[in-house]
Parts: sequence; structure tokens; C-alpha cells
Amino acid sequence: MLAATKLGLRARASGSLATTMTTASPVMAVGRALFSTSKNRAAANRRSQSRIRQMAARNIKAQPAPSMENARQDPSKAPAIVLPETFVVPPFSRFPKQFKPLMYYLWSILRVKGVDFLLSRQYRFMSQPSWRQKPLVSLKKGPLIAQTKALHRQMNEAIASGDVDTLEKIVDPNLYLPLAINIQQRPRGHTCTWELVRYNREPRVVSLKIFPMAGFQTKLLWQVTVSIASRQRVVEKDERRRVVPGSEKELDLVENVVIGTMLDNETWTTANSWKIIATVQPMTPEKWEQEQETVKLLSGVKTH
Repeated sequence: MLAATKLGLRARASGSLATTMTTASPVMAVGRALFSTSKNRAAANRRSQSRIRQMAARNIKAQPAPSMENARQDPSKAPAIVLPETFVVPPFSRFPKQFKPLMYYLWSILRVKGVDFLLSRQYRFMSQPSWRQKPLVSLKKGPLIAQTKALHRQMNEAIASGDVDTLEKIVDPNLYLPLAINIQQRPRGHTCTWELVRYNREPRVVSLKIFPMAGFQTKLLWQVTVSIASRQRVVEKDERRRVVPGSEKELDLVENVVIGTMLDNETWTTANSWKIIATVQPMTPEKWEQEQETVKLLSGVKTH
């Protein structure tokens, strides 16, 4: 994804490009580091404050705070969040070193992956009109990966070009506002180009969840997480279309991109188009413990 704050980006040295590897989730901070080399960034930020406030006010007015009643009238506009226990397995080096924590962690992986597998296959089976007909819900990984790759590319191109209209169509509303604000914070007249140089490895599905939507008997949340390892190039240009010195960055990124849609379990059709919800970090043991605390709070289970 486009460069982001706190990614540790380095300016281009003479005759070379800076390259860094990260598993961070930069989507929520896209745009700011792209222009970190601009001398007038501080002034641009000051100029943008009123525009940011106006944009936020317009967004709040156009999209009032979601309520259960509004969501019932149009469930496809219900606020989207990353489903709990979206488990992206980290590198083995991040696994616990002690035996007991390691066994618990491995069991957690098997449990989550097993539940995800059984639930998704259950709904796939339920979508089959008859024994002689194919299920209406397809869990084939190829089309899901292709969909995620297309959205990933479209989002980065929209951010680079400042196309907020396209951005609004392909990302979740909860994600759109911070991205649009970052675009507004760019120095006046400055533009950006983004290029996907190559995929460092084939994108792969690392999580697939189909889960009942609370409060709706006929609606299911369908979320897919795809790991995209790629080399990306970002270049900033000033108001005269000249490359800003030191702005050219080439990065090796690993991004776990979460896309989602809503599924009707009566017609087995999607209620809305696939959109990018967020990117997520690998589920390290430390993050898993925090996740379990969150799940307990959400489910109302008291810890003893």
C-alpha cells in the first residue's frame, strides 16, 4: 500500500531506491509520509485544517451515526468491522518459545481455522438448491484473490491521484473519511504516482469467515483476508510536475487486506459490492491475548 506514517521510510540515496520490508497495516495512515519531504508540509497542514473540518462535517451530515433502526432498513449500510478472531498466522519466529504457551497457541490456531472452515462450508452447503445443482455460494480462492488484488490496486491508484469519488465506492465508509482527510492534507498542487512493480509472491487467502449478522436472521457477513506481498513505488511531484528530491520510494510490503460484503441467506446473493474494510496485523500471541479479552467483553462473558 502507499507509504504511511511510522513505516521507517528512507529517502532515495543517489542512484538507488530505498527498500524496506514491513508487515504493518498502513491503510489507516495512507498519504502523510508520501509528502514528508515537502518543505511546505507544515503550511499545507495548517491550510488544510478548515477543509478537514468541513469534510468531516459534510460526512457526518451525509452519513448520520448508524443506528440499529437505520441498519434494519438498509443492512448493507450497517457499520463494517473486522470480524473477531480474524487469525492471520505470523512467522514461526513469533510463536511462543515455551512449551505450554506454544501448545495453547497452536490449539487456538486449529480451533479458529476449524470453526471458520466448518461455518463457511455449512453455508456453502445450505446455498445448494438441490443435489444436482452447484452451490450458489462459491468459496473458490482464485476469484476472491482476484477481487482483492483489483480493489487493492484501485484503492492505491485512487489515493495517489486524489480520486475521492472512486475511493468512496471501493472502501468501507469507516475507512473512507481518514483516507480522504489524508488526501486533503497534501501540499497544494502536489500530486503522486503509485506503481505496483511486482508481486514478491502469489497473493493467498489467509482467512475466510462467513458469520451471522447480529440482529438479522437473513444476513451474513462474509469477509476474506488476502496476504499481498509486493514491491511498490511511490513518487511525489510538485505543482510544476517535477519530482520532489528524495520523494521516490520503493518498498517491499506485506499487507493483509480484508475485504467484505453482506450475504443474504435466503437468496444467497450479495447485498452490496465487495469493499476494502481494513488491513490487519498477524495474530501474534500478544495480540491473541488482547483479542480474547475483547471477545469476552463483546460476548458478556465475565473473566474469573
